[in-house]
Amino acid sequence: MTALPLPRALLLDLDGTLIDSAPDIARALAEILTAHDLPPLDEAAVRQRIGHGVARLVESGFAAVGRLLAEADLAAATAAMMDAYRARLTDRTRLTDGVEALVAACAARAIRLACVTNKPEAMARTILDHFGLGAAIPVVIGGDGPLPRKPSPAPLLAALARLGVEPADAWMVGDGVPDMQAARAAGVAAVAVRSDYGEPLTPGLYDRLADDPAGVAALIGATDRR
Repeated sequence: MTALPLPRALLLDLDGTLIDSAPDIARALAEILTAHDLPPLDEAAVRQRIGHGVARLVESGFAAVGRLLAEADLAAATAAMMDAYRARLTDRTRLTDGVEALVAACAARAIRLACVTNKPEAMARTILDHFGLGAAIPVVIGGDGPLPRKPSPAPLLAALARLGVEPADAWMVGDGVPDMQAARAAGVAAVAVRSDYGEPLTPGLYDRLADDPAGVAALIGATDRR
């Protein structure tokens, strides 16, 4: 197994990695489906669809209950979903176990942090601030800006440019296939954490696999000792 570089920066995914947001996302999607006289999806089904942005989630959610949306209808449903979710961003969302340990480990080693997410940037910042992580993670690249979303490497490279760190000195930490694909394309070490979001990860997609963010902190400690 190839040795990981000692990171100068971590690029952190949000949903499924730093936070468990599925309960709030599932409730917002249920509101939109119900408004169209359609049955809601259960939370487990929503978890499998998170990670590619709101429009993809809405499109997939409607398709799962037998409704294919035209482009204009998808845009309207996506806007309604955004409004419903924005109203309850943190009602049922919680930090993933081990996040505090990872942030502390990075602070102790002066490892810089950025959040790279397909969620809209303002929503991501609101959530990070709610959990007291805004100061520790000052750089946020969301999925609603001019850059293509993950799995494109562009948002990772943009975050690294703002941190002043080269790709060879960084890890991308995430739970989804888009995270790992983006890391590979950007030349960043791909460190996966287990979750029940999105498509299953296969070993060829990542360099290391941790059970949770605390496990990523342990990987950093092990890298320190090399």
